[in-house]
Amino acid sequence: MKKTPADVLGSTFYLARIRSLEIRSYSIQIAVMVGLGFFLSLMQGASFKPFYFPLEYFMYVAYIMLFAIFFEAFFFTILEIRSQDSGAASYFTAKKAAKNSLKIMVIAIIFLVLAANPISEKTIENVSSYTKTYTLEDGNITFDMNSVDRFGLIYNYITIKGGSYTGNYDCYLMYADYYHEGMSDPASRSRLRFTDKNATEPLKIIPPDITFEEYVVIIHAPRNSTGTMIVTFHNDVKDAFVLYTGIFVISAAILHAWWFVYLQRYIKKYGTELVSV
Repeated sequence: MKKTPADVLGSTFYLARIRSLEIRSYSIQIAVMVGLGFFLSLMQGASFKPFYFPLEYFMYVAYIMLFAIFFEAFFFTILEIRSQDSGAASYFTAKKAAKNSLKIMVIAIIFLVLAANPISEKTIENVSSYTKTYTLEDGNITFDMNSVDRFGLIYNYITIKGGSYTGNYDCYLMYADYYHEGMSDPASRSRLRFTDKNATEPLKIIPPDITFEEYVVIIHAPRNSTGTMIVTFHNDVKDAFVLYTGIFVISAAILHAWWFVYLQRYIKKYGTELVSV
């Protein structure tokens, strides 16, 4: 009777088949993840000019696919443990998998501790926000801002208050395209408008567009007004992205904690066999 490769090579043949199947499975899932992520980004308004590639939904797809990969990795690891030709090889395979799970748990816990720390939150807020002082020229100030960052993960807003100028003013948030087309009356084509505001009271402006838009902010005080206005630019990570990222990290930590505990049965079983030999 003719022997098959499996008969000749034994466990080596099966391990090679398992690892080959594992690589193909991961490759297909990564390809699906990238393709679906790109599609969702395009649906969310991705463009080359101006450059805008929203990563939020791309990341959500990645989180889902990573969970699928986690479970597949568990399945293939069990197959590898059971297909080894010796108890020692099974023991070290289980030990290595448990060690990797422990690393993922530690990284997840460190991430959560840092994210939940009020000091980290305050540090990020201080780093991500900055202030500029503008001088009124013939009663006007103009400057640019965007609704979100180029990757759609951070939303922008501003706070305006008087510096040396303490009088009243009007403020308009206008699409940059309209402004550069030479629209002479910002009030007629503004996205947001605030009239008769007093410079001694802070004015918070949050762009209403959730996708990437370029704006020009126009501050219009009475003609010949002089003085300065202080504008603080704020950049905050989207709450939904923070929430779902936190859920993913917590779930990954719990999943790998369960997997670490589950592997102990194999470590104990094959470790006992190793000692007895």
